Amino acid sequence: MGMFQEIDQALRKGQELAVATIIVDSGSTPRSAGSRMIVFADGRTSGTIGGGAVEGDVIQRALQQFESRGAEIVSYDLSQEAAIDRMDLICGGRIRVLIEHVPASEHNIGLYHAAREALIKGRPFGWIAKITGDDEELRVERALKTSSGEFCGSHRVQEEYQKQLASDPRVSSGSCWIELERSAYVIESITPPPRLFLFGAGHVSREIGALSSRLGFRAIVFDDRAAFANAERFPDADAIRVCPGFVEVFNGFDPLPDDFIVIMTRGHRFDKEVLAQALKTEAGYIGMIGSRRKKAAIYKQLTEQGVAPSALEQVRCPIGLAIDAETPAEIAVSVMAQLIQHRARRGKH
Repeated sequence: MGMFQEIDQALRKGQELAVATIIVDSGSTPRSAGSRMIVFADGRTSGTIGGGAVEGDVIQRALQQFESRGAEIVSYDLSQEAAIDRMDLICGGRIRVLIEHVPASEHNIGLYHAAREALIKGRPFGWIAKITGDDEELRVERALKTSSGEFCGSHRVQEEYQKQLASDPRVSSGSCWIELERSAYVIESITPPPRLFLFGAGHVSREIGALSSRLGFRAIVFDDRAAFANAERFPDADAIRVCPGFVEVFNGFDPLPDDFIVIMTRGHRFDKEVLAQALKTEAGYIGMIGSRRKKAAIYKQLTEQGVAPSALEQVRCPIGLAIDAETPAEIAVSVMAQLIQHRARRGKH
């Protein structure tokens, strides 16, 4: 489960949060600008900004925000001398961390839900924070700017952004800190991690779902059985869809070249149905579970239906790296290893 999804779910349940974000980094640091950590009111955390005593200090400061209901920016020196004296992380760099209280207000619920939906659909967006005030009392206003130029969130942020920041070259450089006369802006370019379209919610898929978010994939789970495709079995999934007959499974989705499709439904007929639809997408990876005998039978049926043999050559079947996997967990490891390998090799081209 991604950070934005987790925040969205918590806010929609009425839970207030504190969110710590590295907004500036320089030199060697354990995590870079844009790294986030959620701190819950009971002290639980999700995500990391680097660990160690620095993170421990941030957690304590975040818990204080539940009382002050405000925000603060803290700078940490990770050089050897400073680390020995205070924080024990000897990386040589420096970071600035924004710690903000996020109440379960209607504004925040709408804003974080819009961020979550953009990520599910594979759409990048700008994540904007306007910071005003001083060390005694900071105020943070947020807005989201879609790739098509639409805004969600604070109208004041939108107006000032369009007047003073839209043409600033730093805005398109990723995460940046921009100081104006009476305010400062943190602007992040949020690029969605690759989506993993997981067809079938059986034992192996459940293990894949548990691994996917930890490995940087956003799983979207599909099955024709509500008893299998549910949040209890897939708590880390970005989205879950029940689709009778696996008909028009990509309705509302548009798989992109960075996305992955894994097919392991409860039967050959449904695997064939999904594969036929997957081949019409732009997904960069398509894999299907099954034996070579199953592969031959399905491929024969699809070619008879007009699917080009060259299209079928891109499908990884049997799916996964050959590690002699037997259990559902072992098979999941072999599948995720192949996805990681594909992602790494694609990134080099």
